[in-house]
Amino acid sequence: MTARRERNKPQPNQQLEIAQSGKKPSANDGGTWKENLGKYFIDLSKYVATGVVITSIFSDLADKAMIYLSGVLFAVTALIVGLILANKKKGE
Repeated sequence: MTARRERNKPQPNQQLEIAQSGKKPSANDGGTWKENLGKYFIDLSKYVATGVVITSIFSDLADKAMIYLSGVLFAVTALIVGLILANKKKGE
């Protein structure tokens, strides 16, 4: 476990480069904002789909068809947008 921590720790020359550039190292350093937004939309799609299923199980709604249709439509749309934004090409 200690060896893994030592490997992931920035080396002194990397620390100097970080200090000179003024950038703070982050846990999610390595993705563009489009990729991060794509991941967000994919997560949003999962949460909406789960929410629609759980809501339909635990409550007696008057218009279930409209809830299902709008929930599934929004979840699929968010998933497609997320996949498009998170698509990483080899050249990028």
